[in-house]
Amino acid sequence: MEQYQTAILLGLASIAVGFLFFLLVLKLLPYLERRENLAQREEVIKEAKRQQAAIIEDAKQQAIENEKLMFEDLEASIVQQKEDLATEEEALDAQESYYIQEQKRVAKIENTMKEKTKHLESIESKAEGTKEELGESKQQLIQALEKVADLNAASTTENIANQQKEYRQLECQKVLKSLQEELNSSSRKRAQRILDRVHARYAPNFVWPKAVNVVEVPNEKSLSYVNQDSCKLLDDLAELSGTSIKLIGGGSEESKSHGILKVAGGFGIYKEAARLALAELINQPPNQWNRAQGLYNKHTARLEGEAVILGKKAVRQLELDGIHPEIQKLIGALNWRTSYRQNQWHHTVEVAVFAGIIGSELGVDPEQAKRVGLLHDIGKAIDYRIEGSHAVISGDYADRYGETRLICDTVMSHHADLLVESSLAYVLRAADTLSGARPGARVNLEEGYQIRLDAIAEVVKSFNGISDLAIMNGGREVHVQVNHKAVSENEVRALTESIARKIEEDVAYPGQIKVLVSRSFESTSVA
Repeated sequence: MEQYQTAILLGLASIAVGFLFFLLVLKLLPYLERRENLAQREEVIKEAKRQQAAIIEDAKQQAIENEKLMFEDLEASIVQQKEDLATEEEALDAQESYYIQEQKRVAKIENTMKEKTKHLESIESKAEGTKEELGESKQQLIQALEKVADLNAASTTENIANQQKEYRQLECQKVLKSLQEELNSSSRKRAQRILDRVHARYAPNFVWPKAVNVVEVPNEKSLSYVNQDSCKLLDDLAELSGTSIKLIGGGSEESKSHGILKVAGGFGIYKEAARLALAELINQPPNQWNRAQGLYNKHTARLEGEAVILGKKAVRQLELDGIHPEIQKLIGALNWRTSYRQNQWHHTVEVAVFAGIIGSELGVDPEQAKRVGLLHDIGKAIDYRIEGSHAVISGDYADRYGETRLICDTVMSHHADLLVESSLAYVLRAADTLSGARPGARVNLEEGYQIRLDAIAEVVKSFNGISDLAIMNGGREVHVQVNHKAVSENEVRALTESIARKIEEDVAYPGQIKVLVSRSFESTSVA
């Protein structure tokens, strides 16, 4: 029982203690909450202050950056405004200078107007004085006319005669001009008819020979002998003949040829003799090559004999007399001389035939015409060792061997080295041109042809005032256009002659070249 009571008392005591603890806690709870709230408020205040400091710092940085940007924009704006101001100042300066010039021009015009006004006033005053003088002069003129009227009655017949004379002179000039035009037309027609008859009367039936100046090396063995340093065959023949001998090419596997020996330069007979000797020796072993001089001399003697025969043949064919044997030999030697691939012996004979036919058509002595045609190119046989034009050399040799002065001068004139205005000289030039220009007579290599065109163009362009150039008709005509500002009308003829003369001096060409210079002024407008 006591234990039960003790337990009850303990329970009541624990309840009382618990209640007291509850009351204590109930009283302490507001205090604890206030304390915790204070702590939390302090933390919030601290965080707010920290964020406030961060926000202030960011605001400061942003303000600094904005300040920099605003400063940069301000500087750029100031620079742009300065540039705009400078541009406006320049424009204002230009306008100001323009206004100043305009003011000067207006002032000048005003001064000019004042001067013209003064001048006009002076003219008016002079005109008034002149009117008075005219009145007096009119009276004097009336008196003079009255006197002249008496004289005119006597001179009227003489004036009518003078007028009729002037009228007849004008009519005569018209008739002369008409006759001149008719003469030129008939001359061209007659010249064409003469050329037609010349071609009809001349119809050669021979085939012109083709020049050969090369020797083929037949095999590799001969080629190796020729290439040896100890081989003197080519040098010996070149020294004997006065020519140059060169090995060109070399046989390919597909070609049977093992090289070509080319003989060039020198006297035609000596060159052919060297070629023939070389053609015989190249097929023989080297121990036979010591016969080069003997073979060369043999061929030279034979060819010189053929040259004499050909010279006599030409003279006999043309039925000419008194041609010196040395000249006949030179004529025959032209058989081994070519010009633009044209055999010069055949060319010489053909020119002589042409000259004789043209001379007979024009009433010129055919014998003299054939003679100058036969002699006109003998200088080509020896021009390799004598400087100067072959025409001059031909004339000199003709004079040396007894030809007349007329024949020699005409021969020299066929390429205008000497100006001879005679019918015989024109006959020779026409015959030489016909033979050279005949289709198939000459062969112009493309390279040489282009070199000649380039040389002609270079000569023409060396003159001042050339605006355009055209080379036509295979290089036989040169059309030149000049600048009307650089070349006056009076200078055109002299320029044409200068161009033609310089082409003669600087360019090698066959036949003749016609130079045509034109000067024009054009003005256009669009409405």
